[in-house]
Amino acid sequence: MADENKTSKKAEKAEAKEAKKAEAKEAKKSGKPAKKKSKKNPFKSIASFFKSVKAEGKKVVWPKAGEVVRNTIIVLIVVFIVGICIYGVDSVLSLGMKGIKNLADNTTTTSASDTVDDEESDDTDTVEEETSEDSEETTEATEETTEETTEETTTEATE
Repeated sequence: MADENKTSKKAEKAEAKEAKKAEAKEAKKSGKPAKKKSKKNPFKSIASFFKSVKAEGKKVVWPKAGEVVRNTIIVLIVVFIVGICIYGVDSVLSLGMKGIKNLADNTTTTSASDTVDDEESDDTDTVEEETSEDSEETTEATEETTEETTEETTTEATE
């Protein structure tokens, strides 16, 4: 059956070509020019396009006003719920990232402060020892000065 359709289509095309050739021959014999393809007017094409658009628009089944309002409300509610879900996920992820960052900072600071604390405690012990030695020296010097001043005062008083 498919072969018959192909054969019949080929036959129809061949007949159409022969008919065109015959028309061209007759036109030459009668002196009339052969039929030319007429150019389409672009304004008519545009007008027919808009007419077909209008015809298609009339075929559309438009929803009722109540249906439009109900669907609009449903869409707004869904958008709001999805927005809240996205906000929640974003907030949780932000808190998680801040927690990880703080944990990393604390770990780094703790390990660095441990070494710094060890060094500072050694320095502090040294500073405390130096401070106590300095204060002892200062006390001795003050006592010596006081004694000298007292001796001078007593010697002057006796003279």
